[in-house]
Formats: sequence, structure tokens, C-alpha cells
Amino acid sequence: MLIKCISNSMSSLPLSLRCLGETDNTDFTFLKVGHMYVVYGLMFFPCRVDYLISPEDNDPVWVPGDFFEIIDKKLHSDWSINITHLDENYKILYENFNIQVLIGYVDLVTSISHYIGILEREPSDLRKFYGEKNKIDEWQLAR
Repeated sequence: MLIKCISNSMSSLPLSLRCLGETDNTDFTFLKVGHMYVVYGLMFFPCRVDYLISPEDNDPVWVPGDFFEIIDKKLHSDWSINITHLDENYKILYENFNIQVLIGYVDLVTSISHYIGILEREPSDLRKFYGEKNKIDEWQLAR
């Protein structure tokens, strides 16, 4: 999946599309308007979809999908899905953050410790992420 950034300002999102305490001051200026990003995961809230991307010179980060237009909507064939409220390990994401569904590479949606490890910047989980990133990037470039 390939997306193009059309905004990096939280003030452009209406309040109805904000999650997790975001305000006008929530910083997404690391996103480059007009730049293309490969998507490594999707996270569904009741109000929006977030994308897992890896901006240049930054570690992976979840960003609001409303900042992007979809250029290529094809998903990698190895990806899986997790419906969080049905999975004991992921239920905490539903109960605490209202995250309903995750779609992405297998470890992202089957290992809650890997999901958390990416957020907490654990070296072993970042290595695993970058291994998956390389595989997905190669696939995306070959399309």
C-alpha cells in the first residue's frame, strides 16, 4: 500500500476524527506534504484509520490516515488481521484505546509484545520491523 501525504497539521482534522487526546498542537510536522510513504500496518478506530509508516530518518510511527490520499491500495499477501476485542492478548488495545482492528505483517498482529515493542522502541522489535519493512518495500517497488 502506498500513500501520499496531503497534510501534516492536526488543526486540519475536525475534532470528530481525533483520537488519543490529540489537539491542534499534536506534532506531525515530520511528515512531508507531497511525499509518498509505504504502509506497514493499518489500525482502525471508530472514527478513523491510522497507518504505520517509517518516515525518513525516523522510527516507525502510527499516523492519521486522513493526512494522506491512497495511491496504491494493494496489501501485501502475507498480511494478517487482528480483531482486538476477540483476542485476549490484544483486548487491552480495544478496552483502553478503542482500537478495533489491526492489519499488517504477521508479528504486528499476532505478538502484542512486538506491537508494544515498536511503540517503546525496543531494539529487537525495531530490527524485526525493519526486516519486514525491507520485504514490503521490495514488494512495493516491484509492482
